[in-house]
Amino acid sequence: MIQVAAFMRVADLLRREIEQELMKIGLLCRVFGRGKSARSLQAKLLSVPGKYVPDGKLIQDAIGIRIVVYFPEDVQIVEKVLRLKYDCDDASSTIDKPTDTVFSVSRYNLIFRLPSTHYREVVEPTPELPVDRSFEVQIRTILSEGWHEVEHDLRYKRKEDWRGHDDLSRGLNGVVATLETAEWSMRKIFDDLAYKHYKSRKWDAMLHSALRMRIVAPLSEQVCSFLDSNSEVARRLIRIRRVDVFSALFKLAPSIPLTADNIVFLWNYLLLRDETLTKLTPQFIVETMQASSI
Repeated sequence: MIQVAAFMRVADLLRREIEQELMKIGLLCRVFGRGKSARSLQAKLLSVPGKYVPDGKLIQDAIGIRIVVYFPEDVQIVEKVLRLKYDCDDASSTIDKPTDTVFSVSRYNLIFRLPSTHYREVVEPTPELPVDRSFEVQIRTILSEGWHEVEHDLRYKRKEDWRGHDDLSRGLNGVVATLETAEWSMRKIFDDLAYKHYKSRKWDAMLHSALRMRIVAPLSEQVCSFLDSNSEVARRLIRIRRVDVFSALFKLAPSIPLTADNIVFLWNYLLLRDETLTKLTPQFIVETMQASSI
């Protein structure tokens, strides 16, 4: 029972740690953590007797983190952040690559080595509890998350109910195709909204629609005025790559306030190198970017 309680404590610590890192870069997401219960661990051990042993295969998901993002492209952003922070066990991780010929439900489950700071909480594996010092991270989009919850509780845990009903099982999988289409449509709507704001010269609204991230302050009149008189810069700004922004924000040390102005200054430093924007950039922002490997 003591060890099981440790799984729950470490899961909560990791959840808060990961959530803080993702909030620091302004990524819109939800982070959940769980430690397997004694009952769940016992069921896993009994499901395939002898499969998990201290000197062989170990249970790697006693500690689990689930990250739910708003858009499909954010999955890769989260993965990149996690790989920079933790040691990934690629051999044990599962990433399904969708194909154009076979429809299947995609999984994005990554296994990471537990940081040594948590070793005191999670002891070495024993015959009674052959658990690895690792944790599993599942990354999903917000629309697919609901489907996975239904599938896990009403199909995965009730396999016998579906035996002999492959057509209905395939139909349930087919719902995911509808959700993927909805995700694509939602992203395109925001891209179209950004373009409409660009045509209307509503720069702050354009930036928010293009980036789709947590920004704490709008564009200043100074930056908006600059964009009003620099149409080429504004045209390039609407094509800003979200993945580049998030990656750069993660590497900044210390982190910078997530204002719309600072995002523009960062983008200018990464790509544009416009002299006027550089002069508008606060000195501490310039020094932070110069000192970081971006």
